[in-house]
Amino acid sequence: VLCLVILTTVRPLREYPQANDMLGITALCASFWVFEVIPIYMTALFPLVLMPVLKITSSEIVAQAYWSWVSLLVVAVFFVDIALEQVHLPRRVALRLLLKVGVVHPAALLGCFMGLCWFLAMFCNSICVTLLITPFAIGLMNAAERQVRNTADTSDGAADTSVESGATQEQRSRSTETAVREVQKFADCL
Repeated sequence: VLCLVILTTVRPLREYPQANDMLGITALCASFWVFEVIPIYMTALFPLVLMPVLKITSSEIVAQAYWSWVSLLVVAVFFVDIALEQVHLPRRVALRLLLKVGVVHPAALLGCFMGLCWFLAMFCNSICVTLLITPFAIGLMNAAERQVRNTADTSDGAADTSVESGATQEQRSRSTETAVREVQKFADCL
């Protein structure tokens, strides 16, 4: 604040009086950013307020510098991303696709996730799609691996009590290992 007061009252540049005011605003913003006196997003609004107050330029010109159509587009995309996250749309669509396709074939499951990501990427940025889908996909893969292991453990316990099943212990363990490898191979694809 002291820099702003000194540079607006002392006027080191006599040829360009508005440059002194702008230099003071710049020094104020720089010191607030470096020392984090207030949050940075609030500091970034200082020129929007101080430039018209010190009569450097009009508020219309300053506002145009802050909000171009590209900036507004980026903000709109982030609002869409936040809305999608709030209503859990990717999770809902993924679950609906999984119910229709089934979890029988890992290739079909991978295709579902790829199609879902492609569809969501049409409406929001790719980073957001990745952040929305990845935790769900990892949780699904962990659940599938646990289910394969639990199924194998259950079948091992049942095979111990009844000898009537034709499969040997070695065959059951091979099939379990194959199922676990398929799940892990699919998880590696994600």
